[in-house]
Amino acid sequence: MINFSAKTSAERTQQSMLAKTAKMRTNYTVEPGYVMNAVFVDDINMPAVEQYGAQPPIELLRLFLNMKGVYEKTDWTWKEVKNTTLIAGAAPPGGSRAELTPRFTNHFNMFCLPPATEGMLQKIFGEILGGFLKTGFPEKVQGYKDAAVISTITVYQRIISELRATPSKFHYTYNLRDVSKVFQGILMTKSSSIIDEVKFTRLWINETFRVFGDRLINEQDTNWFIDLMMELLNG
Repeated sequence: MINFSAKTSAERTQQSMLAKTAKMRTNYTVEPGYVMNAVFVDDINMPAVEQYGAQPPIELLRLFLNMKGVYEKTDWTWKEVKNTTLIAGAAPPGGSRAELTPRFTNHFNMFCLPPATEGMLQKIFGEILGGFLKTGFPEKVQGYKDAAVISTITVYQRIISELRATPSKFHYTYNLRDVSKVFQGILMTKSSSIIDEVKFTRLWINETFRVFGDRLINEQDTNWFIDLMMELLNG
């Protein structure tokens, strides 16, 4: 598995791709005992675009898909890469994500997955948090379940639409794993330490700042996040 970012280089991509293969005299192939080697590239459209419009890591992968091989970095000899396939994941272009060229995407069967609706997310995380709060938490705390779920989803939806990733903020990439991390933190508490709704609210604020707020890199973005939290708490 390879995770692309705006700083990913072609050299690092080649090293990661060949790390799990066996180096033969004339080629690279899968380790003995394996049938195929699947390389999964996440956020494949994240690498920064060069002055002339190319993305070196993607061009390297396109070379591999076209010619089934790569050039050895030491002596520039051609090496075949056998029994290896490529799987990739990408989000829609925007922010620091570039649009993939047709000459690269025509090597793939493409599947487009629609994002989960707000109602689906509320149902999923509501069931998780509601079941946990029934294990000995006060009724007043249990009554804050819906507010915590709706507010967390609102934070996620607002931050992905208003604080998009850029080359200088390439780590501003949020997904549903971040939403689950908020509830993961809440689910690590004990009923004896959350005795009322005030402590539960403080717990939710702490987990939301830990997951979303700690990634922000300047005062402007931090103030925007604080204003959003105050808006939700006063709503």
